[in-house]
Amino acid sequence: MIQTRILIFALAGAVLIGGISLFSNLNKNIYDQTASLSLPDKQITLIVVNNSESRVRGLSGAESLAEDSAMLFVFDEADRYGIWMKDMKFPLDIFWLDENKKIVYEEENVSPQSYPKVFTPTEKSLYVLEANAGFAEKNNLKVGKVLNLTLK
Repeated sequence: MIQTRILIFALAGAVLIGGISLFSNLNKNIYDQTASLSLPDKQITLIVVNNSESRVRGLSGAESLAEDSAMLFVFDEADRYGIWMKDMKFPLDIFWLDENKKIVYEEENVSPQSYPKVFTPTEKSLYVLEANAGFAEKNNLKVGKVLNLTLK
């Protein structure tokens, strides 16, 4: 009886460790590129998502986003990409950027409760930047501004 319980706990531990390892590798493969956004008084680390799987996942399920970071969606071609707040736990400012990294559309303070609404820009974009709500106001970001992005 005791040996059976030990075996069950050992197997459960192995499954748990294997699952954690798989989850770590999955995140590493999806979010394996970073970039930076240079603002007048600070550098923002950008988590780059550039494939279908990572773009669908985005920040869904994340508890928060560090103050000095944001997520950059990189697409293969310019189009009117919609963004939703599925499984989000905090509000965002969302910016759509053209191939010159100019903000062509923005939505500020988008609430997780807005799901299933899809926010779609009026113009085509090649990039979408998601940051904590209030980011636009704190950093004076608005339509027409060109961002200084560096892909690594």
